[in-house]
Order: sequence, then C-alpha cells, then structure tokens
Amino acid sequence: MLAAITGCAALTALTLAYGTWAAIPYGAVPAVVSATLLLWTVACWPRSRARLARPLALAGGLSLLTTTFSAPPSAPWGSVWRLAEMVVLLMLLAVVARWAPRRQAVTAGVVAGAAVATWTLPLIPAPSVLPLAGAAAFWALPVLGAAVVGGYPRLVEHRRRRLVIETRRSQQLELARDLHDFVAHDISGIVAQAQAARFVAASDPGQALPALERIERAGLHALASMDRTVRMLHEANGNGITRPDALDASIAPEPSAALTPQEPPAPQEAPTTKGPPPEVTPRPEPLPGVDQLPALIERFTAVGATEARLTMPPATPGTLSRETSSTAYRMVVEALTNVRRHAPGAARVEVTLTPAVRNPATHPAPALEIEIQVVNDAGAAPATALRTRRARDGHGGRGLNALRERVQATGGTLSYGPYEGGWRVLAVFPQTRTLPQETT
Repeated sequence: MLAAITGCAALTALTLAYGTWAAIPYGAVPAVVSATLLLWTVACWPRSRARLARPLALAGGLSLLTTTFSAPPSAPWGSVWRLAEMVVLLMLLAVVARWAPRRQAVTAGVVAGAAVATWTLPLIPAPSVLPLAGAAAFWALPVLGAAVVGGYPRLVEHRRRRLVIETRRSQQLELARDLHDFVAHDISGIVAQAQAARFVAASDPGQALPALERIERAGLHALASMDRTVRMLHEANGNGITRPDALDASIAPEPSAALTPQEPPAPQEAPTTKGPPPEVTPRPEPLPGVDQLPALIERFTAVGATEARLTMPPATPGTLSRETSSTAYRMVVEALTNVRRHAPGAARVEVTLTPAVRNPATHPAPALEIEIQVVNDAGAAPATALRTRRARDGHGGRGLNALRERVQATGGTLSYGPYEGGWRVLAVFPQTRTLPQETT
C-alpha cells in the first residue's frame, strides 16, 4: 500500500511538473514504477524478497510496452530515465533470482531480462539485423550477471540443504542398522529364553527362575541400548550435523551387555584444584570387533539349545582395521540372530575365520583377505508362532541387505544361501596385514 501511494504521488508530480501526460520524458513512467518497487522492497524487507517476482514481472512488462510503443527521444540525454530504470531492474532481478520461488523467479527473470536486453533497440538510428542482435546480446550480459549474482548463492544454499538432508538420512539409516544389529540380538535372546522357560516350567519349575532372571537382564540391556540411541539423537539434534567420518563413533549405540563383556569402570582420580570441575565430553566407547567373538559365541551357546563353535587364529584381530573388525562382528551377530529366528532347532553353528586363498595365476601378490563364514544345520524344530506372524506381516529381510552394503563399504563381499541342508553366510574382508605364518 505504501509503495502504491508513493508511486501514484510520483506520477502525479511528474504530470504536474510537465503540464500534460504526453510531455513527460521518454521512459520516466517505467523508471518511476521501478524505483517505487525498489523502495517497497527495501521498506518491507525481508518479507518482500519472496513476493517480488510478480511485481517485477509487471514492471518488466511495462518497460517492454514502453520500448515497443513509445517514440524514442530526439535529445542526446533523452534516455537517461530508461538507463536508470535498467539499473533498478537489474538490482531487482538479482533479488528475485536469490529469494523468489523458482517458477515465479523464472517468469519474472524472462520478462525483466527481455526488457533490459531490448531497451536500446528503438535508439539505433538505422536498424538492421546485425546491429539489433549485437545490442540485444550486449545488454543480455548484465542480465546474465544479475542472474548469476542472485542464483549462485541460491544454488549453494540448495546444495547445503541437500547435504544436510542426506547426512541426516545416513544417520537415521545408521541408527536403524545399530538397533537391528544389537537390540534385535537381545530381543531374540529374550524370546529364546521365554520359550525355554515355558517348556521347562511344567516339568522342572526350579529351572524357570534362572531363565526369568536371564530374560530380565537381556531386557534391561535392550532398554539401555535404546535409551542410549535416543540420547544420541537428542544430542545430535542440539549440536548439529555429525561429520560423516564420525558417524560410527558418535551415533552408533553402545553395544549391549548381551553382546560385549562388562568391564569395570576405570578408577577416577580426585581433582587437585578447587572450584567446579571442568566439563568433560564423554568419549563414545569403540564398537566391538572380532576380538570379542569368543565371548559372543559363549553367550549364544549359554542362552539357547544351539551349540556354537568358533574357529579363529589368535592373531586375527590385529590384521583387520577397526571398521572392518566392527563390520565382521556385526556380520556374525546378524547370522546368529537369524539362526535363532529362522532355525531354532539347529543343533550346531560353525563360525570360522580363515585366510582367503587366492589363485596365484590371477593374483600374484600375497593374499590380504580373510574369509568369515557362519554355517548352521537345518534343524528339526517347526516354525514358531512368532516367526509365522513376522513373516506374514512383512518383517525381516532387511538385515542381510544392509549388512551387504556395510561389507561392500569396507571393500569386502558378502554372500548367503542354502548350504548342505542348512544355511551359510560367507564374507570376505580385506586385511591390513597378513597373519603370521604359524597362525595360518
């Protein structure tokens, strides 16, 4: 409203100053309209920046009408109003290219750009195709410059937002994988203990109490893992986006006690200075690796009726990087969890870590790979009601696919399928150095 009143007042003043409407100088009216639009943009900033496209399109249309139908001036300085108008239009065009909605910005940019590129065409004394094209091309350069000035920051902002969205999405997927890898293992242990307690409660009630205690511990571990994950989410929401190279250390939940052995906390030294203690940022504990596989196999065997056996050279943990070792541990956890879910009657699970043998004809360099396979027999137990319901509801099937992506990210390969009447999960990981000769 203020801009409209200002524009009408300026046009009225021009009419009164020159006596009649026809006496107003060439290009003065669109120049006043553009200046009024600039005044409105500055006065109503920042709300005006998103609503400037349509007024700019109208101002550009008025400028095109002036170029097409108004008689060019005869005085040497008769086009000074139009030159001032072009400067204002270029400034407004840069603002629209930066802040206006995309479709409106394109429309306003085309109209205003055409007005700037063609405003000198009526001023050419002997118009022909080549001079007209040259003049239009020359004045198209400022239009392109204004579009770049406003559009480049917009492009940078768009890429930044996309990076933020992709980073948050990767964090969400990482959290989902961690919940699947660690919490699901605890939950499957709870289910196995509950089923065992149900069968032994009738015949030997004394055996049901230890099973209930193990169920309680596993449930507390699962709740602790989920609480830790929620706390990490709140901290990430308050502190900004985590660096991609710190995702594993910052957003992955700490493995539960059902998967990793409990270690006593390190003794804390008493402060030597008075005053409030300094704030210390807690460092996330490292993810478990292949060095914790023996404890994992032992707990798996103790929980259910399936016996698991591990074959691993003692020096294996030192040959893998931290990321590869953590992924290998996740691979074994996923395979054991699937045994509980899909083969509860399996009698034996073999977990084997051996150096991969390459063909010397195709790979003359020494082998720097290690092969990890988890094999279980078919089992004789029928599908439980929980397995049937999960299959009907479409649960499951995501763990191995996500695990394949993790293995491939470390430079390895993953395959799985039926094997000798049972099931096998096979992964090949790169090693940082070969095993000692006596351990292979």
